[in-house]
Amino acid sequence: MKSDERTIKPVYDLMGLWHKAGYDATQYVGTMLYVMCLKKMIDENACMNPGYMGVVLELTKSLLRPTNIDDIETLRKGVEVLEETYSLRQGLLQDVLSPSRCQEEQWKKTFLGVISAIAELDNYGELAQYMLYIISKDRGNEKVSSYTVAELMRIAADVHDGESVLDGTVGYGYSAVECIRGKEVDFYGNDIRLEAIQNTAMYLILSDIKNFTLATEDFTSVNTSGMHDKVIMDIPFGMKVNELIGYQTVRCREWMDNVQCKEMECLLLASGLECLNEKGRMVVIVPQGFLFKQSKALSIFRENAVKRGMLKAVVSLPSVYNYTTINTTMLVFEQGNKDVLFVDAAKLIQRERRMEPTFTEENKQLLKDILENKQVVEDISFTVANEDVINVGEWTIARFQKTENVTTIRSLEEINEELAACYNRLDELNTNGSGLSLFQ
Repeated sequence: MKSDERTIKPVYDLMGLWHKAGYDATQYVGTMLYVMCLKKMIDENACMNPGYMGVVLELTKSLLRPTNIDDIETLRKGVEVLEETYSLRQGLLQDVLSPSRCQEEQWKKTFLGVISAIAELDNYGELAQYMLYIISKDRGNEKVSSYTVAELMRIAADVHDGESVLDGTVGYGYSAVECIRGKEVDFYGNDIRLEAIQNTAMYLILSDIKNFTLATEDFTSVNTSGMHDKVIMDIPFGMKVNELIGYQTVRCREWMDNVQCKEMECLLLASGLECLNEKGRMVVIVPQGFLFKQSKALSIFRENAVKRGMLKAVVSLPSVYNYTTINTTMLVFEQGNKDVLFVDAAKLIQRERRMEPTFTEENKQLLKDILENKQVVEDISFTVANEDVINVGEWTIARFQKTENVTTIRSLEEINEELAACYNRLDELNTNGSGLSLFQ
């Protein structure tokens, strides 16, 4: 990820304050984002409600020169102001400053230091982006996309101004923001975890993204048919379905020809596909096992997706996450495909052991050209007719790559000459070795 000292050092300094006090900084990313949002609101005079001017004045004093524990309580009072100013659901951020340890004196002293450090900063969006990037490297129990994955999704999604974009597994919003950054879009984000939605909301604010709607719900259980131009998802790995709820039963019948489904990946992809309008596109990151596992639900879903001409591209990726060695695949869906494009992106992304993936601008452009035009590039991409993909039953690129068995024809005289040279060399070695002795 491209960052400079103006971003890198402040982020490590902020996280270092927590670590020095014995706390895990990744647990308090929400509190840091919250203070940044308040500071952004004050600096930009974003609050337009005159009834909040007294609270804004108190917030300004507490943010610029925090001196005692009461300043934390003042920041808590800013929740309603922040939510109204940025059109958030009332009460969404109510408990961001109420972590389990907030009554500890050491925690309060540490947080006052964090407030003072943030008071000296102003590049909120860059700081938030790099902070979430660092967390994606350090926190293996959370599904936050790496920089390379977000870049891949941005290229494949190709979001344009005026579009409606959904992320049904938004996490902390890292991938989503990279895909829509700088675009005038209507963004919708869903996640089953309140913490994820809270952090996404604040990250969107800090990234200057205006029109967004967030919901704490399982979007696979509700009907959102045909609403969106783009769906982008970096889905959680290995989730299982215990009991179908809401609209999930309908999607099982529609896509898996059954009333049962244990794999959440199937429901997530089926729900995403149903969210698309006629010209829509879905880009999703899945574990490699999704391509070949032979459970009934997965097999039927894969077959139906290809039969309906929805699968556009299968992009095989190297291990681009920092916290797992699981290889992943990016799938691109849209209507009207008579064949499937297979892309070996491992040829475009280089990565040394435990080092950051390298994805050059030249290769980014090449990937974009390949995906947009279904361009065939030697050793990188090729197309396979839908019928052949259905017959194979898997989407693994290795099942379709052509391997040529080249037979070299040599004359008998040439072979005999080579054998004679080998025998002569063996005779020389035997002769030279016969005079050697282990002991002198």
